[in-house]
Amino acid sequence: MGRTMFTRLGAVASVVALVVGACGGAAPSTAPTSAAPSTAASAGASPSPSIVPSTAKPGQIINIGGKDHLVVRWYVGLGSGTNPQQIALQQQVVKDFNDQQDKRTDGKMPILLSLEIVQNNTATDILKTEIASGNAPDLIGPVGIKGRAGFAGQFLDMSPLIANAKYDMSKYPQKLVDTMKDGTTGALLGIPYAVYPSYIFFNKDLFDEAGLKYPPQKVGDKYTMPDGSQVDWNWDTVRKVGMLLSVDGNGKDATQAGFDPSKQTQWGFEFQWTEGRRLASAFGAGSLVGSDGKTAQFPDTWKSAWKWYYDGIWKDHFIATDAQRNSDLLAKGNVLSSGHAAMGHMFQWYICCMSADANKPGAFKKWDIAVMPANSTGTTTAPINIDTFTITKGSPVADRAFEAMTYLVGRLDLMALYGGTPALGDQLKFFHDVVDPTFAKQFPGNKVNWQVAIDMEGYAESPNHEAEMPNYIKAQDDYGKVFSTLSTKQDLDLDKTISDMLTTLSTDFSAVK
Repeated sequence: MGRTMFTRLGAVASVVALVVGACGGAAPSTAPTSAAPSTAASAGASPSPSIVPSTAKPGQIINIGGKDHLVVRWYVGLGSGTNPQQIALQQQVVKDFNDQQDKRTDGKMPILLSLEIVQNNTATDILKTEIASGNAPDLIGPVGIKGRAGFAGQFLDMSPLIANAKYDMSKYPQKLVDTMKDGTTGALLGIPYAVYPSYIFFNKDLFDEAGLKYPPQKVGDKYTMPDGSQVDWNWDTVRKVGMLLSVDGNGKDATQAGFDPSKQTQWGFEFQWTEGRRLASAFGAGSLVGSDGKTAQFPDTWKSAWKWYYDGIWKDHFIATDAQRNSDLLAKGNVLSSGHAAMGHMFQWYICCMSADANKPGAFKKWDIAVMPANSTGTTTAPINIDTFTITKGSPVADRAFEAMTYLVGRLDLMALYGGTPALGDQLKFFHDVVDPTFAKQFPGNKVNWQVAIDMEGYAESPNHEAEMPNYIKAQDDYGKVFSTLSTKQDLDLDKTISDMLTTLSTDFSAVK
């Protein structure tokens, strides 16, 4: 192992890329590895990220002030962690950790945690290159199920590390632990860290302006329509309410004669930074892969979901087209933050991006969250993201990387900025004590019913919408291209579009032997 003299500042600030202006309009990819890049344009002119090669090497020992320190490289970019606020806090967390290391008395060499941040849309390729060249980082995260795809066999089974450290796993719900396992080998690739439930965002300002009742905040509660009738809170109700909240330049809503969608100024609903499986799973759990693990399929519930979405764009006009979505009016893709969308499906991680600047008031004043609508059979499903930290299989300092990881998962301020909910403990207290203060400048005086987010965790879909499938990256790219046409092409034959997509996916799946 090489010995190099570095300053602490230089080692701590080993940042590969600082991503500028990430939340103004750019979509994180999950939590956010799941956001659709095609709908994510920057809200303003942002300089291109600069790439600065990391100087830390695997297992390197650095002498600081006459004392040796063992480098542990922490790689950020496959998930959340790349917007300016997150970068700043991550750097502070690294400093805090390293400062503690100098005070340890257990006889072990102090750790020097080195932070490496990579632009989200290049993070997968850069990590593959680093692994192939024998220069892999030690600790990776936060990262979700989708972010880990394409790295089969590259991450360490943490079970031995957990046993050696006597880390208590019994405190985690088994359902969450199971999501951390490799679907093929059963290896435990991480511990549950941040849970990102999804729910319905609603803009109180726009509901109040229209004189409409707010959406329900408990599963099973009815919605009160303008005529006073009580109806089920389902996707058909969302459509009806969404049309009432979709307005053109003449003040007509989408239910009225003479409504002009070419001059639309407000939309009733948005699937924020969505993609095909995520959107479909909001209508019911499913999979693109049959039970045999190789046959391409598209469940009927998912067909209904895509049709609902497509008709909402081109027929009922309560969902924006791709061109509208990426306009200045709709914040160049960050639609819910624009103040011109009344409702939307969003994940907990989106709270990082509710406005262009966390230190300034948002484009609207009051908002809250509601429960997910039921599907046509009365089933409520809330897609969920779960993040963890992983350790690369080839790390020469895996045990020390695990030690650093246990520190990171304990920093609730960092989790709050990622937008996650802790998998353990008093979640409602976490929201009030840690999350609410982050909105103080953007939405002064606004109160959010965070119990809704907690309740939605109990309606998570299984299988997860990011679950493994054969030839994952290629298949995801192929169905993603098809899904993108739903918001760009009018008069599609949706049945044929889906059928053709399944033919393509069959080819993708069969390419894996």
